[in-house]
Order: sequence, then C-alpha cells, then structure tokens
Amino acid sequence: MDYHIFRYALGTKNEAKRLAVQKATGTEPFCLSVPSGVAAQPMSEEETITGAINRAKAAHSQTPEAEIGLGLEGGLMYDEPFTKQWYLISICAAWNGNELFIGKGLAFPIPNQAVHRIQHEQIELSTIIDEWGKTVGSNHRGGAYSLLTDNRVSRSDVFCDAVIAAITPFVSSLYK
Repeated sequence: MDYHIFRYALGTKNEAKRLAVQKATGTEPFCLSVPSGVAAQPMSEEETITGAINRAKAAHSQTPEAEIGLGLEGGLMYDEPFTKQWYLISICAAWNGNELFIGKGLAFPIPNQAVHRIQHEQIELSTIIDEWGKTVGSNHRGGAYSLLTDNRVSRSDVFCDAVIAAITPFVSSLYK
C-alpha cells in the first residue's frame, strides 16, 4: 500500500506526533496548531477521540493543499470491568472531508500515583513525566511510554501505529 500518495495536515506542531506521521506515511505533514476542544488532559476514551476528531477536521479545513486531516490525541481512560486500572491511550482521527476513520495505538497502564496527582492537582501527565524523568518537554519526544519502558517504546511509535490504522482505509483497495 502506498501511504505517501496523499498530503496530510496534522493538527499539532508536537514533534513526537509529527515524527509518527512521517514514519507512518513516508511524507512530511503540514503541521498547524489547532484546538482540540477538549480538556488539556482528556480523561476518557470518548473525550480523547473527540479531541482527535476536532483536530483532524480543523487541520483539514485550514490546509486546502492536504487531502487528509489528521488529529492525534493522547488521553487517559479507566478500565472498570476488568482491571480497575487507568491506561494511557493514543488516538488518531483521519478525515478527508467526507469520511472519518479512527486508529488506536497501544493502551498502556499508568501508575496510580500519576493519576491521583492528575485528578487532585489538575495537571497533565506530561508534567509528571517531566518531573519523574528530570526533563522538560518529554511529550515532544518519548513521553510516558519511553520513561516507563526504559526507552523500549516511544510516543512516536505508539502514535505511528494509530496513524497507520486510521489512514489504511484511505489507501487500501479492500475498503472500497
């Protein structure tokens, strides 16, 4: 499949997300900063998906030279029925003006102490990861995934999978 047949508009200037699109498509996306329309730290799968869709549609509408708008959103979700654990999720929405597809990356368990701080201090996960990793801007590089896995998985890796999942229906003849 030829993922680089399209030009992509990415609804963020985040470096890890840009790299994910580049790895997934073999192209350099048009990057622009657009609002997600959701909380800075989404706390449900629905909210995370909504933010990704909002970004994809805004990126597409503001970039006439791009055929597909992409919105990448990271968030947290709580798994009530099975593990009673919070998970970090990575979502990609792909919008071409007529069709919308959602791709999901790895769902990764997050330490309870991080979620407790997010809920009580009203801070983002990236703030905690920066503190724990003694760094700044980790969400533009490896993010929580890298810190928690000792660099075995990076944020761009997880978002790359989500991008591939979301854009495959646009490039595969099996969806036509």
